[in-house]
Amino acid sequence: MPIGTIHWLPQRSNKTGRKFILTSGRLRLMILLSALFLTGIAALFFHIGRVNERTHFTGNRQNELSLYRGELYQLSERIMNLRSQLEEITTREKQVLVAGAGLNLDFSELIPQDAFITEPPGDNMFSYIDDLEMEIMLMERLADAELMAYDSLACYLMGKDSELARIPSIWPVDGIFVSNFGPRIDPFTGAVRIHKGIDLACISGTPIYAPADGVIVFVGWTGGWGLNIVVRHSDRISTRYAHCSAACTVVGQEVTRGDLIARVGSTGRSVAPHLHYEVLINGVQVDPEDYILREGSDSAIF
Repeated sequence: MPIGTIHWLPQRSNKTGRKFILTSGRLRLMILLSALFLTGIAALFFHIGRVNERTHFTGNRQNELSLYRGELYQLSERIMNLRSQLEEITTREKQVLVAGAGLNLDFSELIPQDAFITEPPGDNMFSYIDDLEMEIMLMERLADAELMAYDSLACYLMGKDSELARIPSIWPVDGIFVSNFGPRIDPFTGAVRIHKGIDLACISGTPIYAPADGVIVFVGWTGGWGLNIVVRHSDRISTRYAHCSAACTVVGQEVTRGDLIARVGSTGRSVAPHLHYEVLINGVQVDPEDYILREGSDSAIF
């Protein structure tokens, strides 16, 4: 049954008006359609909100993942630096063991031979983390082995201060390393010969310092060595300094590490000013680099 009438009156007079009879059924239909419309609007806004929330969450997630990847990459670089430091420690430790205790221990098997991954982590970060953990485990293994070696060396070296002071463990001159110990091409003949020392290029007159305590046992001219000096540090260790321009010591003089003993020159069989430096163990030349532990005439491990 009708419950009211709605009249629509046009603004223009040439158009006729209309009337709409409102019944209870039509009213309920209008209310239902209005409710459906409002519900649809609310659902649309809710959906847009959820999409924006998911987009924001996904963006934050991506930012977090990028941050984690960056931190993992920085951690891998720190591990690589630690590996380099441990390898340097291993090298110096071997020199200490050789020079101080005559022990030639090989740590090469403890150092990973394969280069550690240097690329940033990709999507599989768990695999990257496993690689980092493996590298850390290897570094810990190497560090433990070095610690044990240092403990053994410390026990051996206790009470041997006077002996350590007679080990030639510093560079005798500040110069440029130009030739190492072992086979090389002779600059005069072009033939391969065994070089029984190391050569350090310097300006003529550069001071030469004693690398350890000892006694001067020879000062003079000898064939291709030119003016050379020999220092006896112990019953089994001696050092030779060849091609000198001047000697600042005499036979029988006692010297301590860092004392001036001669000056660089180019006497004897030499093509330019340099120091030919030898370390002799029981009269046999060995590689001096196995005994040099620190740079400079005033720096030594012993």
